[in-house]
Amino acid sequence: MLNVEILGGVGEYGRNCFYVETEGRAILLDCGVMNNHEKTSPDLTEAHVAKLDAVFISHSHIDHVGALPLLEQWGYNGQLFMSKMTAQQLKHTYENITIFQPESMGNWLTISDNLSFQWGFSGHVIGSVWYKIRFLEEVIFFSGDYVVDSYLLKATLPTEDDRGYDLAFIDSGHIEKRIKNVEVLQQITKFINAKQNCPIIFPSSFSGKTADIATYLFQHTARELIVDNELLAFFEDYVEAPENLMSSTFNTVLTALKSNHLQDKTEGDNAIYFVPEHDESTISKLLSEFPTAIVIFTGYCKNGSNLKHVVQNRAKQFFYKTHPDYHDIIELSQKINAQKIIYFHSQLTTKETTLLKIIGNEDDIYDEPC
Repeated sequence: MLNVEILGGVGEYGRNCFYVETEGRAILLDCGVMNNHEKTSPDLTEAHVAKLDAVFISHSHIDHVGALPLLEQWGYNGQLFMSKMTAQQLKHTYENITIFQPESMGNWLTISDNLSFQWGFSGHVIGSVWYKIRFLEEVIFFSGDYVVDSYLLKATLPTEDDRGYDLAFIDSGHIEKRIKNVEVLQQITKFINAKQNCPIIFPSSFSGKTADIATYLFQHTARELIVDNELLAFFEDYVEAPENLMSSTFNTVLTALKSNHLQDKTEGDNAIYFVPEHDESTISKLLSEFPTAIVIFTGYCKNGSNLKHVVQNRAKQFFYKTHPDYHDIIELSQKINAQKIIYFHSQLTTKETTLLKIIGNEDDIYDEPC
């Protein structure tokens, strides 16, 4: 029987870290910190680390990898499994990283007689993955951060077999939303094309959303795109990983985007700017220099952010999914059909949340505006 300890990530948005133990052996699924000023660590202890056979990392965002230094500090020398792109994106390297190659996707990879796994793309960011894990007699599914309808990235699921899942961890990050991403992209494009004399500013992050929106606008507007230097390496990753893309044609599009627009530029009349969301000074500078500029927000408003004050009444909101929404979560849960499901990455779910509760409480799960 599996003993599960939620060390972070359930009932909150961040510090995802899930400890699973059986018969004195344990695995860890992600090892993140809270994306707040304090960078709050998960409830991981040296005693947890001492029992670990393996650690599985879904992707490189800080709320999934930010506590990896704790493993190093406490002497963990077992394997850290992750995709090649995730390893490349980490700010700190670890000697015990084990990378799986793209051609191994969907195959069983054996770690020991007691532990093996499959992996596939999860659509959240370039290099992000899910895991299907055989741990002694148990089978576990870990979605990682999952996006059903990324414009650019594949999102796959394990092939069905006769052995069901004993346990699943499913991303519920946008449980209060009902969104189709392609419709959001169309709405953004229509708005921008109607504002030809207005420079557009997207506060952006190292995320699949940024690449999706920039690529779609490159294809569907004639406006110049200016991407901040801090984000350029992210687009390089997309060009380097065509196997992660929905279509081979996107590799050609991204190469053209990189050649034509992802240059070392800082300004352009009526351009579309992608600026790091934490860089309020650059956003303020652009708003000052271009009186008709409009800021487009595409996600949640972060607590403590001064951006809303900076932009005042010059902002527009289009919410773009970076996690499953209400209907995606139900569909994912039904496809995986595990005996026990733990929904993570949302303040609206707890360890006791079940699929039936999600379906039964639809009217109570509301869309909270920015």
